[in-house]
Amino acid sequence: WKPIAPPSPQQTGGSTLWVDMRQSPQRPRRSSQSQQPLAACYPITLDIDLETQVRAGGVKLTDPQKRQLDAFWVANGVQSQSHRRGLIRRAEQQGLFRDPERLVERMVELEDGLWRALGIAEIDLGVMVGRCPKVLFFEPDFQVERLRLLRDLLPRVNLRRVIERNPQLLGMDMTCTLPAKMRELSVLLPHTDVIHLIATHPKILSVNVGVAVSRNLAHLKALMSQAGVVEAGVEVMVAYNPRLLTSDVCGTVRRRMAHLERMSPGTFRRYADKPASMSRMLCSSERALDRIAFMKDAHPETAMSEIATVNMPAAKFIFRYPDFDSWHLVYAAQRKVEKRAAEADGSDAAAAAAVAAAAA
Repeated sequence: WKPIAPPSPQQTGGSTLWVDMRQSPQRPRRSSQSQQPLAACYPITLDIDLETQVRAGGVKLTDPQKRQLDAFWVANGVQSQSHRRGLIRRAEQQGLFRDPERLVERMVELEDGLWRALGIAEIDLGVMVGRCPKVLFFEPDFQVERLRLLRDLLPRVNLRRVIERNPQLLGMDMTCTLPAKMRELSVLLPHTDVIHLIATHPKILSVNVGVAVSRNLAHLKALMSQAGVVEAGVEVMVAYNPRLLTSDVCGTVRRRMAHLERMSPGTFRRYADKPASMSRMLCSSERALDRIAFMKDAHPETAMSEIATVNMPAAKFIFRYPDFDSWHLVYAAQRKVEKRAAEADGSDAAAAAAVAAAAA
């Protein structure tokens, strides 16, 4: 960790926001095909009044200042509005996030480190910083060594994609914590390629494997046993859709399974020997699952399997069945009422407790 010096109390002027960070000449040179001509940066000033805005524990930013910071982050690739709001909240508490010039330097250092350690040039820094702002605090040289260890632990993996999806990996101990998580996953899933599992769902490394993942796997086995799925089949389901290991099995997954059974009784019995299809349906959105009820209600003459109905691309489904949107408005409202009733009378909690008890 490199300490960051606080701004000098004598400075009463504004800070400069260099918006065109992506054209910085400090970035590592790439191939001639991808190298873009440098463009002139234009500044935006952020004036902080030390007498009226500084308060205990931070700074109170005005609405115009927040809009300026929001424009800065948009220009630097943070497309998610929720991520930008989080970064602006950090700006009220941490000086680095009120100093765009230093932010640009840190982002360039981060990209340089990824280039030196892994040869990664085309990475979405906006996504990384939005999901895990702490990556801007890491010391560059130490980060390079850490990334090289990550490459040794995860060979033949697209690390650009893994880091973009879970930038918290950059703050993980590559000599102890990450190998321990991989060993725990190997014990839990002895017939699964753990490296492929991590590459498919990097978020699993940010979860307590020994507690949360182990508990979710036990709950999933208990839940699937009700449909006649053996433990080996559950492991295949997890291999196809690792998100099941980080989902709320007693809550979300159980409700989806019950919803499928109500819409099409016997679905999971029919798909007991097709764990890949079963996992795909359990990880689908509620709107996609509702298509099954729609087909039985509005188009009973159409013979289409549950998995084909759920897997059809949304645009294609709407093009083929334009009446789905109006039907779904009514159906979704009805389902919300039923969900609230189940929560109010305690039946939902009792069903979740039954799954947990079966797993224990």
